[in-house]
Amino acid sequence: VPNLRLSAEDLMQHADTAMYRAKSAGRNCIALFDDSMLENVTKRLDVETALYRALERNELRLVHQPIVDIDLGIVIGFEALMRWDRKDSGTVSPLDFIPIAEETGTIVPLGSWAINDALQQLRSWVDTGVCTPSTTMSVNVSPRQLHDPEFVTIVSNALDASGVSPEQLWLEVTESVMITEPTQALSSLRRLNALGVRIAIDDFGTGYSSLSLLQKFPIQCIKIDRAFVNDISTDSATQNIVRTIIAMAEAMGADIVAEGVESKEQLQTLKSVKCHRAQGYLISPPVDVQDVPRVVREIQDPEAWASNTN
Repeated sequence: VPNLRLSAEDLMQHADTAMYRAKSAGRNCIALFDDSMLENVTKRLDVETALYRALERNELRLVHQPIVDIDLGIVIGFEALMRWDRKDSGTVSPLDFIPIAEETGTIVPLGSWAINDALQQLRSWVDTGVCTPSTTMSVNVSPRQLHDPEFVTIVSNALDASGVSPEQLWLEVTESVMITEPTQALSSLRRLNALGVRIAIDDFGTGYSSLSLLQKFPIQCIKIDRAFVNDISTDSATQNIVRTIIAMAEAMGADIVAEGVESKEQLQTLKSVKCHRAQGYLISPPVDVQDVPRVVREIQDPEAWASNTN
């Protein structure tokens, strides 16, 4: 029963809120308004408004997670991950702000900043001897960015400004890219590929892409989702799935990286099934820029984690 103290405008706003909740739940759904919906809308609006000012307030930063060669025990790349430290309310989880940034389009300027910052940082690490000249930098890219007509130019300009070789930049996309307006996404990815930039498909095996779509897209790396890595040392069916993914990647001429490695047993099993690259908390969590030189030294120490996989 409507609260009779509410104005007609308030009632319409509440009805709209319930309608959007029903739409987000899928087709043929009904939602009744309650106060929790209003709280969620208010929280979302607060995050959305603050996101527009996050860049100018210097509230965003990148952390970096090393990617290693399992066989050699060396760092071969990094994945850059965005963090938001709000000055008025503390750290905001990426799970809370990235989806909003994608829906509102704020991800386009945020993503541009991330690519530029990540490449400048890689250039600095190479110049100071922290990592080798062939070290790569992976940056996540959303469908919204790929649909931006200026995105390829943004990437090209970032490469020119940093002096990083295009082959050192990996752009990670999820399987949803191949479903959401695949023609436009394919065009952008092919143009990026033509620059020399390499494309990785993230969280592979958890989306809804078909093999025919995968064949059309210029993919040079498949990242095995942590959902498969979690059970790989204890479940033979999971091992067989991972072997199949690796065989498919080899047939495509693509590299493989296992994500979410948290135990030595997982790392040993990955090595036994011929997965040569990995990242995860066993190796290193995502770390702040100032901690990267120390982490690289620790990973490449002969007594470190890699010596336990032989």
